[in-house]
Amino acid sequence: MIGRSLWSSRAHEFLGSLLLFFFALVLAVMSAYARRDGEFHVAAFLGLVALIFAALLCFTLIPQLLARLSLGFRNRIHVLSLTRRGALFLFLVIGLVFSTMNTGNNLLILVLSFLFSALLVSGLVSDLILQKLTISLGIPERIHALQDVACLVTLHNMKRYFPAFALELKSRKRHPGTHSDQSDFFVQEKNFPYIRAGENLTLKLRCSFCRRGEYPLEGFDINTSFPFGFFSRRRKLEAQGRILVYPALFDLRSVFSFHPHLRGGDELNQRGLGSSLYNIRQYQDGDSARHVDWKSTAKLNHLMVKDFAREEQSVMNLFFSSYLPDQSVLALAQFEKALSYLTSLGDYYWKQGQSFRFVSESCEIGVSERRSDFQELMKYLACVQPSKKNRVSELQLDLPCVLFVAGEAPVPAGIPTVDYLKL
Repeated sequence: MIGRSLWSSRAHEFLGSLLLFFFALVLAVMSAYARRDGEFHVAAFLGLVALIFAALLCFTLIPQLLARLSLGFRNRIHVLSLTRRGALFLFLVIGLVFSTMNTGNNLLILVLSFLFSALLVSGLVSDLILQKLTISLGIPERIHALQDVACLVTLHNMKRYFPAFALELKSRKRHPGTHSDQSDFFVQEKNFPYIRAGENLTLKLRCSFCRRGEYPLEGFDINTSFPFGFFSRRRKLEAQGRILVYPALFDLRSVFSFHPHLRGGDELNQRGLGSSLYNIRQYQDGDSARHVDWKSTAKLNHLMVKDFAREEQSVMNLFFSSYLPDQSVLALAQFEKALSYLTSLGDYYWKQGQSFRFVSESCEIGVSERRSDFQELMKYLACVQPSKKNRVSELQLDLPCVLFVAGEAPVPAGIPTVDYLKL
């Protein structure tokens, strides 16, 4: 029943459009006969009514046809815009049209035909260039805010015989929480001068991200003005996905100077593979040449090497409270700064090969040698938002640990605490 009623409604729409077209055609013919017989007022009236019927036909039929077009077909419709060169060319063509109408010169008619042919060829070739183009984007594994990174943009020409010329690529982008025109990544356009049929071309695209978070990909706009530059045709290349940007990396020397317990490993009075000097002794077979102390060697006339103090590899516990009582602009900036310091600490421990555990109200991750654990931590720090509920008491504080909180929070005695509002 539903299919039959739908078919009936479409049949009525078709018959109504056909009647409008028929009446407009009959009135136009009657207007022509009235004009031939010298009835100019009647001809004008009939012509006006015919135009009204034609306008009704356009406003009723064309939107329905556009609505029934598939999304893929509508995406293949290429936007056409006139360039300055094209505007000057059209001005020249219009001048030649009036000159030809006044003079009837055959040479001007021949020149005008060539100019119209150039316009037609420009539109057809540029439309052909933009067909069967696909794009792929390669991004680095880790992207931190406040860093310039290089992404690889590959444009594929899927046509079998026709190459692509003079392509300009621009991103349609959006920053998290802002409008599309305020985004700050994909900050440069890229030109693809020539791509052979069935091949691809890869170029580097400089990207900049001012804040952490998820950046959705909204696709790319690609346009060309080939071959004559009279018109610029643009096509939208759809892209789906998100770019995850981690918090910025900060220098930790100032933090270590005020909070030396954040360094992690404790030095023992034993020889090992630490970073502090333990002893200087005479060289033995099997010692590394990197540990030779050349000053002592020159002074004692013997090859001397350095021994270093071994560090105790205890598991460090990082506790973070996302509770932010005052969510002003300054407090939110300090919250972002705390996340950057936590990211820098995690990166420092990861590079040092030290195991650590990160705990917050909604996350608990133990990071050792598995890269997936470290990436999970980075994803959490990239997406976490400040909370309005104080849940510090729910954290299971284990020593050795460091607790990052906003302001003075009630914590057990003996727990090292960092107030990230004062960082």
